[in-house]
Amino acid sequence: MIAPSIIKIYSLIWIILSPLIPLFFLWRVLFKKEDIFRLNERIGVSLKKKPKGRLIWINAVSVGEIRSIIPLAEKLSKNYFVLITSVTSTSAEHIKNIISKNKNIIHQFSPVDHPISINLFFKHWKPDLSIFVESEIWPHMILKSFKRKIPLVLIQARISNKTFMRWRYVLSLSNYLFKKFNIIITQDMESKNKFLNLGAKNIIGEINLKNRARAPRASLKKEKDLLNAIHSRPVLLFASIHDEIEENASIVSHCEASKHTRDLLTIVIPRHPKKTKNIMNKAVMNNLNFELRSTKKLPSDETNIYIADTIGEIGTFFSLSDICFIGGSLSNKGGHNLIEPALEKCSIIFGPDITNHKKSSEILIKANAAIQIKNVEELKKNICDLIIHKSKRKRLSIAAKNALQNIPDPNYKILKLLDPILTNTKGH
Repeated sequence: MIAPSIIKIYSLIWIILSPLIPLFFLWRVLFKKEDIFRLNERIGVSLKKKPKGRLIWINAVSVGEIRSIIPLAEKLSKNYFVLITSVTSTSAEHIKNIISKNKNIIHQFSPVDHPISINLFFKHWKPDLSIFVESEIWPHMILKSFKRKIPLVLIQARISNKTFMRWRYVLSLSNYLFKKFNIIITQDMESKNKFLNLGAKNIIGEINLKNRARAPRASLKKEKDLLNAIHSRPVLLFASIHDEIEENASIVSHCEASKHTRDLLTIVIPRHPKKTKNIMNKAVMNNLNFELRSTKKLPSDETNIYIADTIGEIGTFFSLSDICFIGGSLSNKGGHNLIEPALEKCSIIFGPDITNHKKSSEILIKANAAIQIKNVEELKKNICDLIIHKSKRKRLSIAAKNALQNIPDPNYKILKLLDPILTNTKGH
């Protein structure tokens, strides 16, 4: 078989690159992408003791993935210990509050897929089930789990066209890896068909955890303080914006919409905090007053742009907003979660690229519960229209919330699928 030979080459590359790994981590520490005090976890060494009892390991990388699996993790934690691993420092920050409330959930940083690191990780944690989220396909993690007879599940599975074509070049490898999973649960039928073409078995389609997960919120006191600071001002939200296209869109849309209401407050949430400076500069260039959420200042009556450069509060901003533009949809990043703002009764606008949330966008558009625009000019026009016509944005927000009422809870569906696997699995 070709696949085992590819795996051997892959392992050899990791061994050869071993001396460079410390330099790689040093570079990431310098750019604040790693926690220097927890680098041991990235090489598979944990300073935390494994709890006595059965443990489920969930490997989720980014903030979005972490958000989607939290309700499932909390349900699983009623009967098991749950170890959540992630890569980014923002995801670790996001999960900190959850850990403080639930002693059965543990967070560690994901080990790199070096064969020695993965061996150290499994030797310490000995999970009874390995769950991977979305597109986390790491050969050593998968093969070491399989070798130790630990059941493997891939949830929220999705695969982009670009990634699919890459896997097509190594069909032997995709067959070899994907057949190791007990179950693959895809977000949509399109992803299900792609995984089938790549040799996967036992695939279940269209169970999306993001269809029910609420966005994280600030404390009740902080929410109350924000509400008092904003008063009755109309609020325009740009959520999880990515690049210069969407940064410019947020500022020019505010300027255009302000012609129709003097007291408009625009809240901008950058996808990455490092983008904050760009938004500040654009606000200054347009003679707009801004405040930073990270400075713990509330928006005053003179504040035009409130930059929410914090973590774990996006649900609060959804709930305070009248109109919400979903980032990543104008910058060709596939868009972000549409369910979260819909649950908070926002009037939702998104751009042409919503490929990461195709099913939910179709539900909202079909129910006349959201607006899809093609470019910045259309965005400005629709925002102004909603600012002028309060009744229209109210209808949109109510329709968005109603459109989701008949979507069943995906967490219970997944729990039912996991139950026989866990029942038939002996503790490690």
